[in-house]
Amino acid sequence: MQLTQQVREFLAKNDEEFRRLYQKHQEYEQELDALAKKGFLSSEEELYVAQVKKKKLTLKDQMLVISKKYEKQIEGMA
Repeated sequence: MQLTQQVREFLAKNDEEFRRLYQKHQEYEQELDALAKKGFLSSEEELYVAQVKKKKLTLKDQMLVISKKYEKQIEGMA
């Protein structure tokens, strides 16, 4: 499931935990982009890339949990 831009922006402004997770997710994305531009990666770098991808996915899962809570709160208000 993808977060919509609107939900992501709202939570980034209004939820400290989501903001922290999102910022770290973006840092990992930048690291992966930089490594992808290198072309050739050593075996240590390839292992590091795999670890960062797992961490990034974990952060995304945590952000989705927060967004689901937010959506339930909104539904409860309706």
